[in-house]
Amino acid sequence: IKFMLGGNFSKYVISPEVYYDSFWNDYTYEISSKKGFLLGAGIEFNLARNISFEIDALYLQKGTKAHKSYSLLEIYVAPRKYTLHVISIPLLLNIKFLSGSSPYVLGGGEFSFILSHGYTSVLDGRTGDRISIKEFTQSFDYGLVIGGGFEVKMEATSFFIEGRYYHGLRNIIKGSIDWESTKITSVALILGFKI
Repeated sequence: IKFMLGGNFSKYVISPEVYYDSFWNDYTYEISSKKGFLLGAGIEFNLARNISFEIDALYLQKGTKAHKSYSLLEIYVAPRKYTLHVISIPLLLNIKFLSGSSPYVLGGGEFSFILSHGYTSVLDGRTGDRISIKEFTQSFDYGLVIGGGFEVKMEATSFFIEGRYYHGLRNIIKGSIDWESTKITSVALILGFKI
């Protein structure tokens, strides 16, 4: 059994790059990463000497920072911070390079249940009330995971540090036009131990 705690840096990948409002004024979204945290636990099943299969259950905060910007109009729109609260189930294959303490690589898939989705606007340094957009958001997400880490083996336990990259494959917004999509990417830095 392994226990994990760490930080998560995520952002949305939005397409197309240019949108138009009802008056055909074009605008774009300036997207940047948002910090969150994660915690959870997992179980490893040994398949061979240095190969194992892992199932985790993680609570994560994902999201993004977004600023809507018009190209021709001088209209200021307050930046928004979007936050997703999710329960994720990664299914991963781990390959160690050595017996005992060793670096390792991992890869697989991740399925996430979206618990909530909302945003706050930031204007003149002040953060407004949180607005829920859960009704416009899919109930789950899925994607691919790759990563690696280093495990230090002790007598009764072991400690590890790990990095994971997640690439979302599903458009998380309901009712989007076929050529519109909002997907999630994230990088997680994890500290943990096994017993």
